[in-house]
Amino acid sequence: MVRIAYIIQAHKNPAAINKLIAALDTAETDFYVHIDSKSDIVDKIETKDNVFVLENRVDVRWGHISQVEATLTLMRAVKGSGKKYDYVWLISGQDYPIKSNGYIQKKLSEDLNANYIEIIEKTDERYLRYLKRNQTWYPSWGASPKFIMRVLRKLYNYATGGMTRSWYKRKNYLGVEWAFGSQWFAITYQTMLYILDEVEKKPYLKYYTNCICADESMFQTILFNSEYAGTCKGNLLYVDWSEGKKNPKNLGIEDLEALKQSDKLIARKFEGSIPEEIESLSKEK
Repeated sequence: MVRIAYIIQAHKNPAAINKLIAALDTAETDFYVHIDSKSDIVDKIETKDNVFVLENRVDVRWGHISQVEATLTLMRAVKGSGKKYDYVWLISGQDYPIKSNGYIQKKLSEDLNANYIEIIEKTDERYLRYLKRNQTWYPSWGASPKFIMRVLRKLYNYATGGMTRSWYKRKNYLGVEWAFGSQWFAITYQTMLYILDEVEKKPYLKYYTNCICADESMFQTILFNSEYAGTCKGNLLYVDWSEGKKNPKNLGIEDLEALKQSDKLIARKFEGSIPEEIESLSKEK
């Protein structure tokens, strides 16, 4: 059986987090939970032999290097446990499985060397916008979803060359080719160890501290510039961006058929209670 360490970043709605863990709980799974240090829900997370709520907590902010730091904190907890896993799967507290645990086991067992992490093509219309995030120096306090900061960032972008180019490019002292994609992934345990080793040896965190949304580039960049590049496949997460907003659509009963037809294994994001019909998808054979 495939051993999975689910690493969960969360900040609210403990009932949903507990339900998520219960839905994914099997004899082959462990759960490592990072709760944003600003949140007061830690004592509401149901712990047991395979559920570990981290004591070392990061103040997580949108678009900020703290997103990466929280993920690394979870990875280090997995490594420090001394347990060995086949996969380390990063999800959020607002996710929920849309396939059964048996189906998940079958999917992962098809190729135990695959890394399910999105790396977008250079031909993708998003690529140049994302490249701007890495090539331009941003003050760390500029990573904020607040309206005034979004306005200031847009003005700063135009002042430095526009939304898709940089007049004042930072020195790429990491010597890497940049890569980008969704922050959520399922990677092999060995791949996780490689990432942690690279972060220890090279100044990735120093460089990415002055990028926007480092969590959508740093892990992809590390793997894209390694022997693991050929193992990277798309991620296993269903997300609906059809509303054209800065956040994905909040899923509900109207999304049931799309979720049924999807080949993804977990969906996000959910606000509040999850319709029973969607919950039932995780119980189907």
